[in-house]
This record gives sequence, C-alpha cells and structure tokens, in this order.
Amino acid sequence: MNYALGELNKPRESQNNRPNILVVDDTPDNVRLLSSVLTDNGYRVCKALKGDMALTVCKNALPDLILLDVMMPGMDGYEVCKCLKQQESTRHIPVIFLSALNEVEDKVKAFEAGGVDYISKPFQEAEVLSRVQTHLKLRQLQINLEEKNLCLQQEITERQQAQRSLEVSEAKNLALVNAIPDVMFRIGEDGFFLDYRSPSLREPDDREESSGNPTNYSLQKSQDLTPHVFPICESLAADSSFVGKHINQVLSDDLAIWIMHYVQQTLLTSEVQLAEYIQRDKNQDRWVSYEVRYVKSGPSEVLAIARDISSRKQADAAKLQAEAIMRHQKQKIQQALTDLQEAQVKLVQNEKMVGLGQLVAGIAHEINNPVNFIYGNISHVQSAISNLVNLLEIYQQEHPPNEKVCKVMEELDFDFLTDDLRKMMTSIAAGAERINQIVLSLRKFSLMDEAGVKKVDIHENLETTLVLLKHRFKIADEQEIELIKEYGEIPPILCYPGELNQVFFNLLNNAIDVLSDILPDRLKSQKANPNAPDFVPSIRISTALTDRQTLLIRIKDNGPGISESGRSRLFDPFFTTKPVGKGRGLGLSISYQIIVQKHGGQLSCNSTPDQGAEFVIELPLVQSTTDPGGVP
Repeated sequence: MNYALGELNKPRESQNNRPNILVVDDTPDNVRLLSSVLTDNGYRVCKALKGDMALTVCKNALPDLILLDVMMPGMDGYEVCKCLKQQESTRHIPVIFLSALNEVEDKVKAFEAGGVDYISKPFQEAEVLSRVQTHLKLRQLQINLEEKNLCLQQEITERQQAQRSLEVSEAKNLALVNAIPDVMFRIGEDGFFLDYRSPSLREPDDREESSGNPTNYSLQKSQDLTPHVFPICESLAADSSFVGKHINQVLSDDLAIWIMHYVQQTLLTSEVQLAEYIQRDKNQDRWVSYEVRYVKSGPSEVLAIARDISSRKQADAAKLQAEAIMRHQKQKIQQALTDLQEAQVKLVQNEKMVGLGQLVAGIAHEINNPVNFIYGNISHVQSAISNLVNLLEIYQQEHPPNEKVCKVMEELDFDFLTDDLRKMMTSIAAGAERINQIVLSLRKFSLMDEAGVKKVDIHENLETTLVLLKHRFKIADEQEIELIKEYGEIPPILCYPGELNQVFFNLLNNAIDVLSDILPDRLKSQKANPNAPDFVPSIRISTALTDRQTLLIRIKDNGPGISESGRSRLFDPFFTTKPVGKGRGLGLSISYQIIVQKHGGQLSCNSTPDQGAEFVIELPLVQSTTDPGGVP
C-alpha cells in the first residue's frame, strides 16, 4: 500500500501484491515469532533490530504497516515514530506499538507520537493478526477515499474550466450575432413566430437583464422590421408584437406560402436551404430582392436569416450588361487585330526573307574575295617564310655572326621567333579555312541561287545552321551547351530549303536563349546544394522516317519547359515567353506558316514543366510543285 497523494497512481511493487509489514524489535525472539506468524498468514515481512535500522529500511522500500517496539537501545519507538511522521513519504504509514508497558501514560504517549494502535506484551497471535488486518483495511479505505477526493477535485476543476469556456463562447457568439446586419427569426413547423431579431435593436429588456441570461433578446415590435427587407402585411397594427403569432397574420399571403415551403424543406432534409425572393416595394415603387438562409435549429423549428441583396442584384445586372457590350467590342477588336497581325506577319516574312537573303549573299560575296586572296597566298607565304628561315639557319652555320649580330639575335630570341612564326602561319591558315567554311555556310543558308522547290539533304541544312550558331553554344566561361545528334537514315526531300533553314535557325536560337537564361540560377542552386546533380545544358536533334512516309525532325532542350497556357498560344503572332525587349514573337509564328502552309506539314510542341521543351517538325517527302501561297 502507498501513502502520499503523489504516489496514489503508482502500482504496488510488492511480490504477488502482498502487504509488506516491517517488524522492529530489539529482541530477536520476538522478531522471529512475529515474522513467522505474519508470513504464515500471507504477509511479506521486513525485520529491523534497532530504530535507525528501521528508518533505513523505510527509505529503501516503503512498508504498508509497521509493528514498532517501544523500549529499544539508542532510538526508542517514540523517537522512530516521530521521525517517520516528519517525512512526507512515510508519515502516512500506520504504526502499531508493541510494549510490555501497560500504563495509560505509555499508551497516550504512543498515540501522541503518531501511532494508530497499542499491543501489550506478551501479545496473542490472534490479537496481532486482527489488529494488523484491521489497520491495513483502514489504510486501504483511506487511500481509496483520498483517490476519490482527488478525482472529485479534478472533476470540479474541469467543470469550472468548461463553465468558463462556455461563458467565453457565449460572449463571442453574442458579439458575432450582434455584428450581423441581417434580420433573423425562428419559425416553428406550425408556422408561428418563436423569436425575432432586428439589426436595428439588440438590447435585452429589463426582465432578461435581471435573469442574468445574456443570450436572450427582446421581442421586437413589427415596427422594428426593416421594411425593405421584410415587408409586413397592412392588417397588423404598427405597435403590436408579432412573436407568438402565425405567419399568415404577419406577412402577405405569397410571402407566407414561400417561407413555409422552405421551412418544411429544411425540417424534412435537415439541410441548409438558400432562397431568393423579389417583390415590389409599395413605398418607393421599386423592386426589392433579398435572400434567406434556412437552418434547422431544433426538432421542430427553423432559423431564417434574411439579407437585402437589391444593390447586389442591380450591380450584377449592370455588370452583365457591361460584360455583354465589352464582349461584342472585344470580338470586333480581336478580329481586326487578327487581320492586322496576319497582314503584318506576311509583310515581315516577305521583307525578312528578301532582306536576309540579300544581306547574307552580299556579306558572303564581299568576304569571299579577300578571303580567297588570303587563302590563296597563305601557302606561298608559308613556303617563302620556311625558305628564309632555312637560309638564315644555313648562313648562321657557315658564317658565324659577330658580337653585334649575336646581341641582336639574343634580344630577338631568334629560335623562339622562328618557331612562333611557323605556328602563327598555321593559325592564320586555320582561320582562313574557318572563314571559308562560314562563307560557304552563309551561301547555303541563304540559297539565293536555289529559288523554288529543291531536293536537299536535311542533315546538310541542319549542319549549315549549326555552323552559323556555333559561337552561341558557349554560354559561360567554362560551360558549353552539349549538342546531341541522332540522325536517322533519311532520303533527300523536296522542300523550300531557304525557308526551311530559317525554321531550323529560329528553333535552335530559341533553345540557346532559354538555356543561357536559366544557367546562372542553376549554377547558384548547385553551389547552395552540393549534393544536387550537376546541370549540363543540352540540345538534342534527331531525324527519322515514319510509316506515313513523312520525315520527323525533333529539336529538344533540357530547359524549364513551357506551361500549358503558354503552349496554347505559342504559335500566335507577337506572342513570346521571353522578357520584354528580347523577342518580338514572330519567329515561331513564321516557322509555323512555313511548315504548315508552305510545306503542308505539322509543327507542334511537347513540353513538361522542368523537363524541357521539344519541337516536332513533320514534313511530307514530296512537295507540290505549286506554291500554296501561304507565305510569300
């Protein structure tokens, strides 16, 4: 058994739940006798021969009851009992004194020290067992009573907290109800008004204030009703209260029928009903609209909340009329804008193709002449320089230079100069070859000398476009766009090569722009999160034949992709996803017209956010010999 209130909820640790009794006596025979008697009757016994030893035993394991001898050397029983009663953990343990002293003063002293009983020696076995059992039961009843008192105190505390919470909740509900600018009333299923609240009057009457109930509201007079929200029939006197009257006595017939219908529907379905009602206001000769929400507030009653929505209805009607006018005007403007954009795109495309062809052809022609001059003389210059260097080396071997010449050769670092001169000529030759290839690519890209439909190798057109854009593939100091080519086995096809090159240029140029824009942010993210995989910008170009005898050309990047809303307008004229000033929105529109209208093919975009964008071109292998006229 346990004693302190703080220990009431702890489980007993005694073996087999047997009571633990401490026997304290300086006579070993008495200790053995009591231990034998108690053990035979199902108790667990601890023994101590001195008072201080008993206190030590109590510190290690609390007994359920103590049999304490009075006369002991050192600390007597009275002192031991006083020490036990002064400690919180042991003061509840019942103590039965054992003594040969049988005087009244001795017994009184034992009870004053804190004992619960007194057994005189020599003691009888039945007496000891009876008193032990009685005091153990008393202690258990005391513990049970303390537990019940503790539970009762906790329940009282919880009820007080619940009462305070209920009062706070009621105050909040009251403030909320007072803040609602609507008419509220309760109607029974028989059609009688049970209560009414007008937003104009919220004060409780004197009787309700005296009752101390803050949730009751004064019964409103019919004159308090907002006339525009809740019109009253003319038969009701202006100063009479309608609470307790039937709805037919208060409202007009049509309004009463309308309200009772929703009252019955609310009680039947137990669901909130929302209804709107329109009627003419006789005083101002105008139509009044209001909505009423019906909520089941009891087994046979409904709470109705009425709100004037006349202003909202008028605003909605004006809005609908304005929207209709705006839609009509927008359609007219949209049609005019579409016609203007189509005309502008055709004009821009025509001027762009003509201007681009002339510019590219002119540049190629102007560069070609000096490049040919340089390219044609490089071999002769290389041979002459090589001969001069060899001559100087032979002259140096046959006629050793004097001191002045040696000094000049040392200052010029003759050996390094000769090696560097050969390297410079090799670099000049490589540069001239590069310029020659660029000029050739420009001529192929413009194809000014190949007007109309031609049979061309698409791979060669793609390579020509990549040569012109090669300088843009390096987008950072140590970062270059990875180019992946997956060319399939395809035959030459009939097409308009110059315009097709323009499509390839637009698509590749857009992909490079996207990857250049997102690279700085991706590099910052990698620095912030070193465990993230490295971002390598890449463009993949693939070609293949289909079973429909068409050619598929796919150009895919690993950028941020295009949203669904952006894809729906991607090929519209002047629509662009680039920042302001970086795009006019004509590249994809012109490309779409070239592929679809000029070549009879298809141009589409497949994209998933954060997964890049893929543009798919599908071209027929054979083109019509007549220009469809879609794009000049």
